[in-house]
Amino acid sequence: MKLNPTVVARGLIKHWNYFSHHIIASPGMAHPMQACFEESYVVTGAAHTMALLDDARMTAICRRFNDRMMEYQGVHYPDMFDMGYGYNLNAEGVPLCSCVADNASTANGILAGVKQFPHLPENPKVLASVKRFIDHCLDNYLTDKGVMGVGILNFKVNPEGMREYWCADALFAVTLIRYADLTGESKYYDAAVPMIEYISTFDYKNTLWGEWAKSAPQQILLYTSEGLVAALASAEMKKRLTVPLQHVIQFTPQAAPEERIPAAAPNLVEANLQKAATDVGDSIWSRLQSRFAEFCDWLHQNQLADGSFEHPANDHFRCYEPGLSWLLLEAAREIEGCAWLESIAAKQLRFMAGDGGKLYYGLRANDFASGLALCSFAVAGEILKQRNPDEWEAAVQGVFDRGEEMW
Repeated sequence: MKLNPTVVARGLIKHWNYFSHHIIASPGMAHPMQACFEESYVVTGAAHTMALLDDARMTAICRRFNDRMMEYQGVHYPDMFDMGYGYNLNAEGVPLCSCVADNASTANGILAGVKQFPHLPENPKVLASVKRFIDHCLDNYLTDKGVMGVGILNFKVNPEGMREYWCADALFAVTLIRYADLTGESKYYDAAVPMIEYISTFDYKNTLWGEWAKSAPQQILLYTSEGLVAALASAEMKKRLTVPLQHVIQFTPQAAPEERIPAAAPNLVEANLQKAATDVGDSIWSRLQSRFAEFCDWLHQNQLADGSFEHPANDHFRCYEPGLSWLLLEAAREIEGCAWLESIAAKQLRFMAGDGGKLYYGLRANDFASGLALCSFAVAGEILKQRNPDEWEAAVQGVFDRGEEMW
């Protein structure tokens, strides 16, 4: 199945319309969403949407977010971004939490705006703000092997069991790669190497908080894949990762590549999976490929007929699922051997564009799920516009001309 321009245009316009009316599109110093990291995905989606719908409010969403994050940087904890929560202080003035992962999502939203709108005059200040955050984390939360910890949690720096934290490594590695892409400061590619090795070799089914079984595989699949896809799509990272494993994990369980049983064999899908994974070896790059192939295989084999995925143990965590198509499509267009992933995304996008997906995910009600859906529809729109600009324009115009329900 390929992306359908009408389905994608319908879904994109619904989420664009929602956030165009949302307080996030208005100026002000109050956080418009409870958690700044959740808002960052709306910002990322807005950055991608601007060129698809030519709506200047999308640029404004990015600029206002960046201004507010710079204004409040260091208020929560020195050099860290404000999270929108975790403000409780102990007797020493340390906050309840100031987490690397949440801050990295914020930084990634900031950098999405810089990349999409390179003409903005404030960009040098914005990049300096992100560099301040990056350097603080590298100076304070790394293990001696370069793996990132959780940051501040329960009033402590990297408390017991959190000196290595999968989510922080995945999302902070994205920050490092994207910052290096924008600035040319290559040392930040180097800093990402042990973090990419970590997320390629940690035991994602046996984490401290047991997210895979107790929360949802979708949570681990989404956040870890952000780091995996960023590394796999980067020529600079490939040069640095085509080296033997450095065995960076010291405090958390490791996992060898799983033996995958294809859904059908022989078939083109499995052939492409094996091409993406290549032979499992001892290099960081090969383990990175193998890990992402495992994740793609899970998504392929656990997608339901309606386009959603196997229901999580905790229904709250279905809110992560709308972002899966975003990363599948980024992989499909950027990573060799991953074009077949478009089919999985196309099925989920069809579900999300209709009432079934709206009710299941709480779209246009749950802001986090809606922001992730905006990212997914926007990247799909970019692919379709590049593929056939006239067909994409006709699909967008058709949604408006028919006066379709936008809510």
